[in-house]
Amino acid sequence: MDPLLITLTKAGFSAIIDDHTPGFSPVEITEIGLTDTAFTVSSTLTALPGEFKRLGVSGEQSGDDIIHIVALDASDDAYSYRGFALYLADGTLFGVYGQAGPIAAKAEPSATYIAVDIQLTGGMAGAITFGDTNFLSPPATTSRQGVVELATNAEASAGNDTQRALTPAAMQAAILAMLLRVDGAGSALDADLLDGQHGAWYADIVSRLGYVPFDSAGFTGAAVKAVLGYNPQDAADFSFGSNANGYWRKMPNGLIEQWGEVTADETGSPPALDFPIPFTDLASVNLQVTARAPNVAATNGNKVGGNKVSVTQFNVFSDDLDMAVFWRAIGR
Repeated sequence: MDPLLITLTKAGFSAIIDDHTPGFSPVEITEIGLTDTAFTVSSTLTALPGEFKRLGVSGEQSGDDIIHIVALDASDDAYSYRGFALYLADGTLFGVYGQAGPIAAKAEPSATYIAVDIQLTGGMAGAITFGDTNFLSPPATTSRQGVVELATNAEASAGNDTQRALTPAAMQAAILAMLLRVDGAGSALDADLLDGQHGAWYADIVSRLGYVPFDSAGFTGAAVKAVLGYNPQDAADFSFGSNANGYWRKMPNGLIEQWGEVTADETGSPPALDFPIPFTDLASVNLQVTARAPNVAATNGNKVGGNKVSVTQFNVFSDDLDMAVFWRAIGR
């Protein structure tokens, strides 16, 4: 069916829009409510008019800003519905859809799946997750798990079906059929040969390579240096690690790089913070501080920065409100 363009309620819009950071806040759709009452769709609705049933849902993003939602009703109820509403995990009415005529109907003795594709906008679908996923069953593709039909031996042997999956038995039948099509008199196919050669041909490694490779006894540091013509850097000369103060790595030439994430306070006397490991030359240390996200409430320029206090400590500051910042220092 064509994607349905739902109306996002003001409460739903408020839940998914984050006023303090770019993009959308994550929300979880857990239920769908049904109604057979004709009503006027409005973004101000906080409840579905005439709602008579609510079901748990499964779902996934199935395309650009399209979400695929499935609900299962295994009750003995019989009904039709012409509108539905989507509810978040906290009970917020997220979105609503309604039309003049029935959307679908359910007979009394049957179980029914309610499956809808809903069109959203602006990358909103990527922020939406769903509740129970035990009965979500979209069709399988090469990039998505889902429901798939198994191929028969005849379909597997034909080798031209791109929709069905192979079982081990069907795969064996397909391989045998392929061999039978090409093997025989004049086919140049011999199961005892690999690329026209017997196994003994591949066992002669020296002849295949054209040189004698190192053996376990001869593979020493001195032998490697003799082949390379220089002394390779010992991995032990490199070191790295992390602790509660951040991350660090030390180069063989003594250069140290350190980084982390802290909160820069809006204060004239920022507190001293410890580097993960000490430097040895304060003059060589370069400290950089970058805001983690835009400060939309800033009124005084939103500048952040930092100072070297000693070879073991530094500080960071913000000109306007407390800010989460990234810091990076490099030196000896």
